[in-house]
Amino acid sequence: MYQTEIHIKGRINPNWEDWFEGLEVQESAKNETILRGELPDMAAVYGVISRLGSLVITLISVNCVDLSDGHGLRTV
Repeated sequence: MYQTEIHIKGRINPNWEDWFEGLEVQESAKNETILRGELPDMAAVYGVISRLGSLVITLISVNCVDLSDGHGLRTV
């Protein structure tokens, strides 16, 4: 499992959570949206990134913590 936090430019509707593998959609004060939650593997992380790309949404950052191996933070 990967604890994932993806920061994107602009705002998206919180009703889109299902489309982003169930990641929680939170608004930030800086005209950003944060997608946060757990994903089962890196394929799921890249799947969300691909969906954002297909919507032409600008990525600011992607951070993942592998909860299963204890190695900690991974920035994609």
